[in-house]
Amino acid sequence: MGLLSKMTEKATQEWAKNLTLEQIEEQERLGCDMSEYRIIYEEQQAEKQRFADAADLSKLDKYKKARSIGDTFVEEVAKFNKMSDRSKSKLEDAPLVYGRVVQAHHALYKSNPKNKDGGGIVFVFAYDDAHRYDEAWLAKTAKRISEMQEEAANQPETTTEKIFRFLNLNKNFLFSITLGSMLEKKKVQFLPEDCRELIRTLSNERSSFCLRLGETLSEGADAWCATYSLWDQSKLPMAQIPHNRIIPLLITERKEGYGGLGDAAQLIPPEYYTK
Repeated sequence: MGLLSKMTEKATQEWAKNLTLEQIEEQERLGCDMSEYRIIYEEQQAEKQRFADAADLSKLDKYKKARSIGDTFVEEVAKFNKMSDRSKSKLEDAPLVYGRVVQAHHALYKSNPKNKDGGGIVFVFAYDDAHRYDEAWLAKTAKRISEMQEEAANQPETTTEKIFRFLNLNKNFLFSITLGSMLEKKKVQFLPEDCRELIRTLSNERSSFCLRLGETLSEGADAWCATYSLWDQSKLPMAQIPHNRIIPLLITERKEGYGGLGDAAQLIPPEYYTK
């Protein structure tokens, strides 16, 4: 009996959503009629390509510097972010940056305009003109941050950690505050000194921050890594994180330290940077 005949209808539908071309061809070699699934696959690929082609950041060029109260762009950004009349004056001189997603809540990668619970996003961005809109540099820097975080997470468990895990003390509240913090610092000792605080903070899922990158990661850029809480997923292009992982932002207040970007970052309506 073939694989398809063993699967329930619900399981088959779920399986069809995630089929790869290799899987389709394998089933065809086994004698299965996969014409229906080929159509589904091709439609999904066409949708993915449409999503990939949707970004057009060049549309923002005319808004990068020249802005004033009363302009349609300023008014629509203010309305989009529910800013008060008093606050929207900050949009005139607010730096427009490309926020490159380093990581984000998993739900934000799948289109869902009804999601009002949103999730957290970690951005890397730069203020200086040489790097602010450099997509290649942003992508490279985001990747290096993720690689450092992964490498730190995969560091061998220390003897102290093994002892406390064996004694079940790693679940103790006092441990998590004191010794837990100490061990977290040890985890990043192998990293360049100017990267340790960022990676240690980023590795804490509950952390909220806006930290300047050290020279090792910034390569001379005025670069930052920060958390941002997005509540309404419909505010993203096609209600999900874009294919290029870039979400343009207007930064109305430069922050540093802990607490995340908060109201200092204003989202731009997607029609201003999508086709």
